[in-house]
Amino acid sequence: MLTVLGYILIIAFLALVIKKKTSAFTGLVVVSVICGMAACFFYGIPLEKVLDWIKEGLFYTVNDKGKVSLGTINPTIMILFAILYFSIMMNVGLFDPLCVYLIRKAKGDPLKVLMVTVFTASVVTLDGDGTTTILIITSAFVPLFKQMGIKLSYLAMLIILPTSIGNCLPWGGPLARAAAVLNLEVNELFVQILPILAVAMIYIFILAYFMGISERKRLGYVAGHSEVISAEQIEEMVAVIRNHDKELKRPNRFIFNLVLTIGMLVLLIMGLVSGAIVFLVGTAIALAANYNDKEQRDRITANGGDAIAVTSIIIAAGCFLGILNGSGMSAAIAQHLASLIPESLGSHTALIFAFIGSIACYALPVDAYYFGILPVVAPIAYKFGISPTEIGMASFMGQAIRYASPTVAWLFLLMDRTEMSFGEYQKEFFKYSIPMFFIFIVTAVLTGVLPV
Repeated sequence: MLTVLGYILIIAFLALVIKKKTSAFTGLVVVSVICGMAACFFYGIPLEKVLDWIKEGLFYTVNDKGKVSLGTINPTIMILFAILYFSIMMNVGLFDPLCVYLIRKAKGDPLKVLMVTVFTASVVTLDGDGTTTILIITSAFVPLFKQMGIKLSYLAMLIILPTSIGNCLPWGGPLARAAAVLNLEVNELFVQILPILAVAMIYIFILAYFMGISERKRLGYVAGHSEVISAEQIEEMVAVIRNHDKELKRPNRFIFNLVLTIGMLVLLIMGLVSGAIVFLVGTAIALAANYNDKEQRDRITANGGDAIAVTSIIIAAGCFLGILNGSGMSAAIAQHLASLIPESLGSHTALIFAFIGSIACYALPVDAYYFGILPVVAPIAYKFGISPTEIGMASFMGQAIRYASPTVAWLFLLMDRTEMSFGEYQKEFFKYSIPMFFIFIVTAVLTGVLPV
């Protein structure tokens, strides 16, 4: 009966979210509580046990051997303050000087313009918000691309591909979701995925280079002889960067903010301190150093919306996972599915999931994928000796093609800004993202984080 209830819990959640009958937050809490109460009814367990399972999912559990497994509160705190921190760094203009410098150096060379575009998009997407990235980059570069005659489809790709990488950072959302499901520190997954992201970024810059070479030839640009854009137009682009939330900029504290950010990232990557503590303390320092008390409250209120939208779902996932695991539904499902997998294929579960899961990652909303699919697959992988970090890495391979999905609402803003239909966008995106998917796979296998 536990197996049946487990399947009902997961299928009901997926159906409600996919059909947009309820939000992910509501679905995670309500469906799991109903199924948890049903499990109590069928097995004669006191109903208040559901509250204990929720508590365990949120905070921690201790098994018979004394091992502590963390709940979802730790990644919740980490992503809450990571989003706040990088939003504040965007507000103070930490990345403005570099973006302005590169825009001025690009001048009228299509190759340089495309290289600057991908670099600027890579910087702006650090705050993990795709909508903000699209608004800023298209505002700065669409007039230039039109003036020079550069393909707007290239602009779309050089925005969305770096955003795919930015989405895999600890504050992007999926990493925290996976960490919550797998009972891991976000730092553990981040350190494992860094080489994959680095190689993928190199691939994106190489793409930008060859796009630039192609546009030079198509437009007949000759270095030193083609004046395609004036100094006034360059300054207009610079103004877009400088005037975005101008009253919030703090250029006189640039060095302090840079040192603070680098120091925090070093601590995060080295795993010396929990990411939750790093960004909690870092956010407080950034607010104190850049704004007065009223401005601090305003910044928390203004930037808190995106943070709450993500963290509320991760908290709700604690309820979902606590009931799924505490009631025994997760173990029952894993045992049933593992019995269906031939022993010869068991050791390849992570690699198989990397491929099959990428389709689910594309087709499903992100919460449905990480809270509906990963909790089912992970226990099966464990039975075949695959570690939580390894199955976590497998779940991330699909992020390379995630942004072809119509379930990502802000993609339509990008298509509108770059004057593309959804069909044109998908055709162009898959041309570059499918090779990136295989780069993800190969790099993960070569670095040993994805067992084959």
